[in-house]
Amino acid sequence: MKYKFLLLLLAGTSLLLTTSVQGQHEDIPYQPVTNICQTCLCLSSQDSDHRTHFNLDCSVKNFEHILARWPAEFGSQAIAAGASSEIVVSYSGNQIKLLQQLPATNASLTLSCRHCGLQNLQVPLFMDVPNVEALYLSWNELSNDALVPDLFRGPFRNTRYEPIGLRDLDLSHNRISRLDRRLFEHTPHLTKLNLAYNKLIALDEATTAAVASVKTLQRLDLSHNGLMSLPAQLFPTLTSLRILDVSGNEFTVVPASLSHLSKSLVQLNLAANSFLSLKGNSFQGLVSLKRLNISSMPSLRILEEGALHLPALEELYCSRNSKLERLELNDLIFSRNLTQLDLSRNALSTLVLNISNPNNSTSNPAPWPRLRSLSIAGNPWYCSCELFKTLELTGISHIERETDGTEARCETPYLLAGAPLSNLTAEKICKMVIPKKYREVDEEPPRFLRRRYIILTAIIASIVLVIGLVIGFVVVCVRRRLKGSDYGVQPIRYTSVRGSNLSQFSQLQPASVASKFKNVHAGSSSGATTGAANA
Repeated sequence: MKYKFLLLLLAGTSLLLTTSVQGQHEDIPYQPVTNICQTCLCLSSQDSDHRTHFNLDCSVKNFEHILARWPAEFGSQAIAAGASSEIVVSYSGNQIKLLQQLPATNASLTLSCRHCGLQNLQVPLFMDVPNVEALYLSWNELSNDALVPDLFRGPFRNTRYEPIGLRDLDLSHNRISRLDRRLFEHTPHLTKLNLAYNKLIALDEATTAAVASVKTLQRLDLSHNGLMSLPAQLFPTLTSLRILDVSGNEFTVVPASLSHLSKSLVQLNLAANSFLSLKGNSFQGLVSLKRLNISSMPSLRILEEGALHLPALEELYCSRNSKLERLELNDLIFSRNLTQLDLSRNALSTLVLNISNPNNSTSNPAPWPRLRSLSIAGNPWYCSCELFKTLELTGISHIERETDGTEARCETPYLLAGAPLSNLTAEKICKMVIPKKYREVDEEPPRFLRRRYIILTAIIASIVLVIGLVIGFVVVCVRRRLKGSDYGVQPIRYTSVRGSNLSQFSQLQPASVASKFKNVHAGSSSGATTGAANA
């Protein structure tokens, strides 16, 4: 009796909550549905399995809210139908700050609301949509407060809330820094979780517990979050995880917690991290790994022996590592199923593959019989006999070009610089006699950095300095000698005109001129008298 009363009480409480929530929804405006198919794109089709597909595309329509109900053109089948119908809806590119409760339907639902400026999600979002399968909310402004456990709860039945059928959740490019530990308690079927480009700098205990609770998870994306480590408690329960992307973080060593995924992990992306080297035991135990990406690492220099000892490996992407100078190709001999090998745009100058008795092709078949693509362009290759023998042992007759047309070329020796590797063969290179002087000239530093030129420059600079000092000393001595002799330049002296002898001379000048004039006149008169007398 008490049990029945408790059930009635819970049912009443649920009904009261549902009524209050519905009243709350009625106060929030929705986008008008009338003639919506004239604004949005409405399509419907049926496949060979008699499954109906409805497509509602309301992207970039300047909406501020979602629709209150499904378009009349979809008919009642869009609401009442179950797994036999599918609805795909897109509100991407609008100005929807609040994502309201979705209109009721039993059909399978895929909802996309990217680039909408979303800041809040109304709780509960999927109360009338139990069969939602995919939710894409990337490129928004969602924070921790918007993600609460009740967000994903389904309809209330009997004594509990039913789970929803969500399988694919994309929350990338938001502002999430932590997750509630109970966030995914209503999503038992979740298989894909994308948390890339958020602010999960460190996975705290609650965030770790939230992710670890999704035991059905098959694909996890934690890329570009600034992570430096992965907690040991993250992976033990994720026994179904097949694809892990932790690229674009700050790892300096391969997380040891990856060893818990030894049997399930198939694809691992470690690109754009801060590795200096990859140790021999970095991927130890990952016996099921088929695809590995270790590209775009600006600090990576060496892949140590044993680092690529992965027996199940099929695809290796190791490109755009500007400082990678050494790679142990022998480790890949154990990867017999290798189909694609990308070693382009590194700093590799040679490749070495040691196989016993390489001249006997019958006893030493190609190490990778399934290899179909080999990319090695953009490396400073030293075209030696050893390199071309290694390339021939790979069994690849044609070396792939880059998508931009870049082709693998020789950088050294000088005689072969710029020659495409595709035009050369091991037989031709091994028989070629390369002059030794080319190698020496290419290996020497520039002239201004050579020792003899540095010494010669220092001697010349010293001689010029000494000569300058001697000339300066001589000039100083000469100037001092001239200054003390009569040949030196004397300074000009200035005197007052009135107080000088010249002033006195100017005052006496008229009298002296008059006396001289009288004397001349007297002389001339006496001369004339004397001449007359003689006459």
